[in-house]
Amino acid sequence: MARRMVLLRLRHLLPFPLSFRLASHLPEEMQSCLPLPGSGAAAETTAAAAAPRKPARVLRATSYLDGLRGLAAFVVCMCHYTEENHPDLTSWYGVYPNPAVPLAPSWIQLPFARVLFSGRPMVHVFFVVSGFALSVRALAACRARDMARCHAIVASAALRRPIRLCGPPVVSMVLILFFVRAGWLDGALPTWRRQLADWVAAVYYHVVWPWGWDAHLYPPYNVNLWTIPIELCHSMLLFLTILTLSRVYTAARVALALAFVVYCLHCGKWAAAEFIAGMLLAEAHLASAERRGRRGEGYLPLSHRSSPSSPCPPLDDEAQETTTKIRRRLMILLHTVVLASALFVAGWPNVDSMRTPGIRHLVAHTPSAFNRHDPQAPQKFWFALAAMGTVWSCGRVSFVRKTVLESRVAQYAGRISFAVYIVHGPGTLSSQSQP
Repeated sequence: MARRMVLLRLRHLLPFPLSFRLASHLPEEMQSCLPLPGSGAAAETTAAAAAPRKPARVLRATSYLDGLRGLAAFVVCMCHYTEENHPDLTSWYGVYPNPAVPLAPSWIQLPFARVLFSGRPMVHVFFVVSGFALSVRALAACRARDMARCHAIVASAALRRPIRLCGPPVVSMVLILFFVRAGWLDGALPTWRRQLADWVAAVYYHVVWPWGWDAHLYPPYNVNLWTIPIELCHSMLLFLTILTLSRVYTAARVALALAFVVYCLHCGKWAAAEFIAGMLLAEAHLASAERRGRRGEGYLPLSHRSSPSSPCPPLDDEAQETTTKIRRRLMILLHTVVLASALFVAGWPNVDSMRTPGIRHLVAHTPSAFNRHDPQAPQKFWFALAAMGTVWSCGRVSFVRKTVLESRVAQYAGRISFAVYIVHGPGTLSSQSQP
């Protein structure tokens, strides 16, 4: 009887057509349990297959951020491939690292086009998007003055963040350890004991080590994971900031958070500024949703101050409608200019920035906290501003949002972006090591 019950449960694992194709290869007692055509589960399956399919893709108010994260991960992959295989393309169009040996320029080195392989600014976009995503639900509860829910959200996120952020990279490094020992990747040590000790040190001090703040730790087994400890420690800083400002009014919270962003940039702490800026953009998203009298997300409650009992009066007056249209067009123009400026900055070359038109002026106006003697320090300040502008404006330019970021390709890339980011480095090295 127990065996028959097990077989009855197993038959539901087989879809309707497959159950009959495999029937001849199954035991007789199991064949008797399979559904007959036109009856029972088979009829239900056939009816379900004949019914019109519902759209599988449901877009949320912030789905464009998923698409932005997916495209950014793709650009990071292209960046590492280009830097390893075509390093000459990383310079600006017409600017040669060695003027005595001029190279044939390519159109892909032109401004805006070179964003396709400019992966460094995309890391900053990741941080701003993370600040947005980690704070939006807690801020929604703050705006509704539901402090218990806000604190529960922050406590849950803070507990799960280290596991969700560091778990997959550690698992990937376990696989890389075996690849190294198998000879598929470089870095093998004489004994397994030394290799394991080296791997443990790499994980502890370079992946799950939160005390380096925005230092580039570069894990030995996968250098692309240098962003993980930065994400971890600044996520906790963000949660602490939300808890600190949770009980103040919205205007005061925005003012204090904005002052904190300016202070972090003044001190040269670009990663902290990006996470807190993501929190400010989440606040702006919630405020915009409340002004339009709708929910920005399925889980985002509106503030008590934007109740349906006091809707905004309709614009019946023609002058008001004209003013609204002009204001809307000006805002679209503003966001387009901001997005174009951010894309220009994102094309910052890896070398010879002081000889690059336009970029050299940005280097000259970089705050002193970002050491100009370090080639990468000035770009971090401008990449931080560009990332904030990108996340702020890309969702407000209709063409970019609907055609690019909410497309099926971008949304799929967003779903697999973290996995791609983790494994693309060892995969690229493995493919390059093959003859």
